[in-house]
Amino acid sequence: MSLEVRDLTKSFHALKVLDRVTLTFEAGKAYCLMSPSGSGKTTLFRILLGLERADGGEVRGIQGKRFGVVFQEDRLCEAFTPLENVLMTAARGITRENARRELCRLLPEESVDRPVATLSGGMKRRTSICRALLAPSDMVLMDEPFTGLDEDMRLQVIGYIREKTEGKMLILSTHDPEDVKLLGARLVRLKPVSRIMETGTEN
Repeated sequence: MSLEVRDLTKSFHALKVLDRVTLTFEAGKAYCLMSPSGSGKTTLFRILLGLERADGGEVRGIQGKRFGVVFQEDRLCEAFTPLENVLMTAARGITRENARRELCRLLPEESVDRPVATLSGGMKRRTSICRALLAPSDMVLMDEPFTGLDEDMRLQVIGYIREKTEGKMLILSTHDPEDVKLLGARLVRLKPVSRIMETGTEN
């Protein structure tokens, strides 16, 4: 089932962030949302997640759907280990051993049982990504997930995301056009105070 955004508007006091945004996301497809900072990407995500209420317009196809989410902030429990953070939200059937094995694909094995507070920013980011991808979900939203990752790790994480979101809807915000190709995604450009959403496909 597709996700439809129709004439979505949102302002914060005198600042209009979204202006009649209309867009359709198809089930099972990957999308990269690109726009200058402050153009409403995070606000759009928060509306989709029910964390903000739009001033006007509607969203269709979202009722009853489960989301795996990577926010701009890592939002981890700092006193807990990466393994404990992942297990708190993991899908039913994912055992402790499963979760450890998945984390070790993105993190050094010795970091999996250390408190998150002792990890680097890049390790925290990878933990957040793993947590989102192992949670039960119909759709995955990622808000600039590659922040703090070097080039080699970014490529590794992109491959992991592609594997874990196969057959799911993925909407990911980024500032790097190369991510569109690497993810096999469709490009969506959101302009500041947007009246038109430009959509294209990169192969």
